[in-house]
Amino acid sequence: MESYSLRTLALSYDLRAIPADENQREALVNPYQPLAADAFLAPLDQVAPRPVSLVILCRLVDLAGLRRPLSALSESFDDIVLVVDGEAPTREALFSDRVRIIFRSLAGDFAAQRNAGQELARHNWVLQLDSDEALTPGALASLGRVAAIADETGSVSIGLPRENRVDGSLSDLFPDIQYRLNRKNVRFTGRVHERPTLPRGWRDSFIAPNLIIEHRMERHHVEVRSIRYEALAPGRGRTFERDDLLRPYRP
Repeated sequence: MESYSLRTLALSYDLRAIPADENQREALVNPYQPLAADAFLAPLDQVAPRPVSLVILCRLVDLAGLRRPLSALSESFDDIVLVVDGEAPTREALFSDRVRIIFRSLAGDFAAQRNAGQELARHNWVLQLDSDEALTPGALASLGRVAAIADETGSVSIGLPRENRVDGSLSDLFPDIQYRLNRKNVRFTGRVHERPTLPRGWRDSFIAPNLIIEHRMERHHVEVRSIRYEALAPGRGRTFERDDLLRPYRP
């Protein structure tokens, strides 16, 4: 394999692939090249992490349920932004000095909602989650280190595999890669199933298999989800995903 693929394979073992020479570094910046990978492997925990802001998209009804998770997340993130779909309630929702809240209408445009969070983030790297998503403990520990690896080659977007669990069971839509760890200046596009816009497309990104998102849903939500998205963006609702989500994972 070449360097671009080796970086992702190494991360799946919580390792860092250090290019052996300048040609190998160039191959990471400009994949794919006809050059076999040559790298030193080192533990990922030896990398100095970059600070990361956390943005969570949610609704007013989600705020009460987020108090306990946010208390735990505040130990890993010193900058958390909640982008809430709706108008500010009469009583202010207080969390901690690490959590800021913006109230704005989703208006059927998920990309615009994520971009509002990107603009408010204080750090150069931003993780985007929804209120029904969480990172595994291992992913929390490695997040800033993977961002540091991305900075070395100018990558601006990182794909995280998402485990979709419907009523507690892992669905067959796995791995569901979500490009949710991005440089602050990256912007999303698409009213539904939004994705980052990158100058060189996939060449400005890579996948980090060790950064896993856990996504928990109920069957009823899955059954109506794609229909709702299709109504918001005809032809882009991915109605075919419903069956994959409702089917148990097949190894």
